[in-house]
Amino acid sequence: MDPDQLTEQLSRCQARDPAAFSWLLSEYGPRLYRYFYRLSGNEADAEDMLQDLTVKLLEKIKAYNHQGKFDHWLFRVAANLNRDRLRQIGRTEKTVSLQMAVGDDLTIADGLASAEPEPGEILKMGQDLDNLQAALMQLQETDREIIMLRHYSGLSYKEIAERLDIRLGTALARVHRGLKKLQRIMT
Repeated sequence: MDPDQLTEQLSRCQARDPAAFSWLLSEYGPRLYRYFYRLSGNEADAEDMLQDLTVKLLEKIKAYNHQGKFDHWLFRVAANLNRDRLRQIGRTEKTVSLQMAVGDDLTIADGLASAEPEPGEILKMGQDLDNLQAALMQLQETDREIIMLRHYSGLSYKEIAERLDIRLGTALARVHRGLKKLQRIMT
């Protein structure tokens, strides 16, 4: 994304320009939906959280001070929204079907897919994805969130540290510990 275009659109959003806000949602909406979906494991919850985030953005965008870190700010708002949701409803265990789990950017599953998988491979991949999703849902929310940021969103450790407002070493350690927990659950 062109940084100058983002800066211009953010300025227009802060001036309450509906077209600029629509642009912002079209640019970030799909990534945010996938982020919420992978945290909740449920399409309806992901859609609800995306709508809630839209309202939050309308409220908070005026106070945002753009210094080239909009992605970090936006995903911090999204993460806080998810934490608030979990406090309200309590943690629930959910699973997801193969059709819902296979997404455009499912990087953990990328290594499982070949150009034209055989039917048996498709079944195995579906079982692996279901097992992975079930294992992810057994993790504590903080562990699941940091794994999602690293492996589903493809963020660097530095970006994770900035988004969660933690030190770089803490981000590295938390990802490592979360993956170890995930590995123990899956074995």
